[in-house]
Amino acid sequence: MQSFIDKYTPTNLDEVIGNKKAITEIRNWAKNQKTPPIMIYGDTGIGKTLCAKLIAKEMDWSVYHTDATDSRGKDAISDIYNIASTSTTLFGKKRLILLDEIDAMVDKRGGGDSGGFNELTKIMAKTKQPMIFIANDPYGNKKLRPVFEKCIKIKFDLPNKLSILKFAKKICDQEDIDYDLVALKEIVENTKNDIRALLIDLFTLTLNKQITLENVQELGDRRKEEDVFKILGKIFYPKDFYSTKNAINDANIDWELLFAWLEENIPRKFQNPRNLVNGMEMLSKADVFKGRIKATNWILLKYVFDFLTIGVAYSKKERETGGFSPFVYPGVIKKLTSNKKERVIKKSIVDKIREKAYCSRHIILRDHYPILEIISKTNKFTKNIIKYYGLELEEIKLLGAKINQKEYDKIIG
Repeated sequence: MQSFIDKYTPTNLDEVIGNKKAITEIRNWAKNQKTPPIMIYGDTGIGKTLCAKLIAKEMDWSVYHTDATDSRGKDAISDIYNIASTSTTLFGKKRLILLDEIDAMVDKRGGGDSGGFNELTKIMAKTKQPMIFIANDPYGNKKLRPVFEKCIKIKFDLPNKLSILKFAKKICDQEDIDYDLVALKEIVENTKNDIRALLIDLFTLTLNKQITLENVQELGDRRKEEDVFKILGKIFYPKDFYSTKNAINDANIDWELLFAWLEENIPRKFQNPRNLVNGMEMLSKADVFKGRIKATNWILLKYVFDFLTIGVAYSKKERETGGFSPFVYPGVIKKLTSNKKERVIKKSIVDKIREKAYCSRHIILRDHYPILEIISKTNKFTKNIIKYYGLELEEIKLLGAKINQKEYDKIIG
């Protein structure tokens, strides 16, 4: 089976999911050759680089694509000047200069860019070729500011869940995959609207020609656990400052989940009393800043990240004498996840009721949900109710109805 990333990657801008306004802005920019470079920024996996390449295809431009993390320092950035200063390629085409991950441009030796950003601003002023910069967070690197201010700024947002779910259903139908709608919704939730991650998960799960809630949850739990172990390895066995500091950003894991993992494993890894005190002190400071975060104080989150990563990592002042201790799954999370499947199905039922009732989840759980439970447990769960809310078999069973697959198929058939 062909990889879904290869098979379902858009071949033109009209096939891209979401960000229609941003794509229109890119097209308008491409048609106006005298405009300054653009900077496309937003979360990973939402098509920034893809759209840059697709506009080049649409405009019949060739592409010079480089990663800023591999273009460190003034001398390396200066190489771009030779391309930017020419009018066309040998074949008379424009050449798009595409610089990816520009917000991650740093010098390994000293934490600076060695004049790279200043050199870029000079190239931007003289370029005869279109230029696009790609960034995840242009506000996170202060040295990027001179470049950012001289660009046309285009923000890419995460596509909405409904569009992504529709896309996932389309793939399953084309691939003749038997799927549970609740399971597809769970995939969308797990991948956090990241289409690239969605395609990878769908391809993995459809190798057995079916998608169930159980194997979606197994895949999600396994991937989260793998990500956690990678982060914990960077924290407890740090190789360098920057990779440890960026450990959370490099993995798909919730920082509150990491907090629980560290709370469980710091006493196991830091058995030396001084190291243990230092490590728990960093965790405590992270908790203090976590408590200070309000609706408008999310800037404090960076301090939480720092205490959880480099704070804990460099708490180890003295040598540990004990043997190797494996990472242990947090006990508190085990308790919270024991009824995960039921919670996911219940949430899906509530969302379907909400589409019809137009009221808050609190009211649905208080007034509507109990009534459906009563109806289902008296075996008077009518065909009309099932069709009206669009309930799946797993949802009906959770409500208490005694129904099998054959009876359910007869009702919705």
